[in-house]
Amino acid sequence: MKCGTRVIPRGRYINRVIFPVPRQRYGGFGMKALIIGASGQIGHCLYEILKGGHQVTGTFFSYPQAGLIKLDMTEREKVHKLVGALVPEVVLIPAAMPNVEACEEKPEFCYQVNVDGVGHVLDAAAQVGAKIVYFSTDYVFDGAAGPYSETDRPNPISVYGRAKYAVEQRIQRSCSPWLIIRTTVVYGPEQQGKNFVMGLIRRLKQGAVVKVPRDQVGTPTYAPNLCRVVKELVELGKEGIYNVAGPDLMNRYQFALAVAETFELDKSLIVPVSTAELGQKAPRPLNGGLKINKVQAQIKTPLAGVYEGLREMKRIM
Repeated sequence: MKCGTRVIPRGRYINRVIFPVPRQRYGGFGMKALIIGASGQIGHCLYEILKGGHQVTGTFFSYPQAGLIKLDMTEREKVHKLVGALVPEVVLIPAAMPNVEACEEKPEFCYQVNVDGVGHVLDAAAQVGAKIVYFSTDYVFDGAAGPYSETDRPNPISVYGRAKYAVEQRIQRSCSPWLIIRTTVVYGPEQQGKNFVMGLIRRLKQGAVVKVPRDQVGTPTYAPNLCRVVKELVELGKEGIYNVAGPDLMNRYQFALAVAETFELDKSLIVPVSTAELGQKAPRPLNGGLKINKVQAQIKTPLAGVYEGLREMKRIM
């Protein structure tokens, strides 16, 4: 398909209209959005935040939730059928196989989901002229010299990181308008309880000793705050790559202590170790994290620091 081609379904027929896709500012109920992976941590937050002011449809794969449509994005025909029926203006893609260790152990499956599956969504979105909002990670970097800006050169060192970067490259070559959101160490209230903070709270309450790496540095990001920022960026019609993360640079052990302090849990159960001692299969970008100067200069929503995010999380839970 040539750039600027949009396929608009009309009943059983298809009309092709050739026109340049304009940048748009969305407000009120002006945005028709599709969220792929709306039952996950970021996807659920996006769904809740966007549905109050926009027309939002969400999908799930393995974690059913009321009001969401089941979709396996590796099934190309079903992806195209859904997107073609909805004709969204914006397609947000937080869906992924996010387990870094599982990706390292099963690289073919990781690519099937994180590259090929997302590719089906990209193709379907292009068919209807929808804007792409893709969620990426600081794992596209090697962790040698973080925190990283949007203009730093990616150099992923894990299967997961290489898969995410492969999609970033594909999006940047596409004809669709696009927005890539790089984020990192995302935490917050989560029904599935899979993020680092939820897992840490659960184990500390059980009285378990938790080994936490002291040499993995990042910028922890509070999920609801991330989604509020993304909403603003989309409504402003922003395009390109934006880092959206918390402002605090700290190692994972320091972050764990902040969690224990906020939730009044036993800090002595948290044991600092090196990443090498954990015996993880996937290499980590040790000096990671993301610089947020670009996004801070363009939005009104403030980025939440670690203690601010944790305190809000505690109030909600």
